[in-house]
Amino acid sequence: MSQLETEVSDDLKAFESYVKGIRETSLKLEQLAKMLQSGEIAENVHRLILDELGDHLSKSVEEIFRLREMLELAKAKAKLEWTKEKIGLTDFESEEYHSILQYDGYVKGHMDLIAPLSSWEGIISKIDAALSSLTMEQEASIIERYLSFVKEKFSSEVGPEEVKRVKALCQNRLNSISERWASVRRDKIEQAVNLELKASQTKEDLKEVEVRFAVGELDQKTFEYKVSALQASSKKVAKEISDVQNYIDDMDMKIFRCSELLRENP
Repeated sequence: MSQLETEVSDDLKAFESYVKGIRETSLKLEQLAKMLQSGEIAENVHRLILDELGDHLSKSVEEIFRLREMLELAKAKAKLEWTKEKIGLTDFESEEYHSILQYDGYVKGHMDLIAPLSSWEGIISKIDAALSSLTMEQEASIIERYLSFVKEKFSSEVGPEEVKRVKALCQNRLNSISERWASVRRDKIEQAVNLELKASQTKEDLKEVEVRFAVGELDQKTFEYKVSALQASSKKVAKEISDVQNYIDDMDMKIFRCSELLRENP
């Protein structure tokens, strides 16, 4: 267990470092593009800086892919060991619980069995936290940027076999992202449908308030209060619907652009 903990700790530090580096590089690439468009820098300067940042991006992306696989493998191993420990604890409690209670060392013996559980759970928690720090949207954007760089530079500087290797690497990650996105997308669509129903109900409630005011059931002050509250609710729901739809459209477009880049010939 100590060996796995050490390996995971090292991989986590490296993963977090590369994620931070990629984010910084991505920001620099965005700024570089703006500087070129504004005429702040010349084309040859842009190309030199782009090559340097692109090389750094390439190394970081491939390392992140490798470390993600290592961490997912370590997580699976930790889960298996955690399950084994939990089974051992169950046996301990069911078969030996009463007899161990007779000894003064019960508490220590019991905690010796509990401790490994916390360690395995801690490893899994740390891996989950690190992997989730790089969202689907961010990873898809990174893949798109990486493939764009490959298209611009690699195709003219390296052979088609190297381009194919890079594309295969990106395709593997994109497949994983697409599978996760398919599930999230269904949930987002359901969320949008529910919000649409809520918006329709708010409109009906508003009409009802107007009718009640028209027939004299509500005074002016109450009417204005209810209308204001319903309009605020309607505005909030409309924004939520827009946010969900934009999120779906943006993620769909990211995956589409990555797929298009992958389909292009080396």
